[in-house]
Amino acid sequence: MRIKPFVVAAAGLTVLLTAACGQQTDDRVASSEPAATAAVSADASAAPSAEASSGSMQSSLAAATPFVTLDCVSLQGMAVDAPPSGATTIGDVSAIMQPTGAPAITIATDAKPATELGIADITVGTGAEAKAGDTITVDYCGAALGGKAVFDSSWANGQPATFPLSGLIEGWQEGLPGMKVGGQRLLVIPPALGYGEAGSGAIGPNETLVFVVQLESVGSASAAAS
Repeated sequence: MRIKPFVVAAAGLTVLLTAACGQQTDDRVASSEPAATAAVSADASAAPSAEASSGSMQSSLAAATPFVTLDCVSLQGMAVDAPPSGATTIGDVSAIMQPTGAPAITIATDAKPATELGIADITVGTGAEAKAGDTITVDYCGAALGGKAVFDSSWANGQPATFPLSGLIEGWQEGLPGMKVGGQRLLVIPPALGYGEAGSGAIGPNETLVFVVQLESVGSASAAAS
């Protein structure tokens, strides 16, 4: 696979999930040191804007090839000719777990906004099943389909995050129940189930969201509160 490296300027971004929220081989993206810590909260209105950076440069480089692959640890991107072999795919989006244990997300440069929720298991877990109302602990990586950039990643932050599922964006509330601990799932979330027309901080208006979620544990909200 031919690749052209470019840097996605995402260090220091903070994004809020609301809702009631390299290439190491031919098929992998190289990881480097984690980027600055990002936070996840239940209040999207508090999310700061992304740093003004090389958006125009990123767009022009990404346009040179049909796909962009984003690494969820280094937050770097590479322009590539095709998604990695063996990747899990929903429409114009693919994801694969790398040997590092973190995912890489590949997005077509001409990807169209999603109009419905896309759900696909990368790996089916064998542990407890997440249900509506549970508190979940997850590793996750979120990318903007239109922006072709990672806006938040627990793999970059260095630790998983714990949320009440009922407090997250609708795309997570609808897309994660039924997932089992130990599994990884790809979600492609239309704007209506994400941040809609308003957007939030680093996430622009009417943006389609792409997430890879790895479920670490589940528990009831009442148990978490106690």
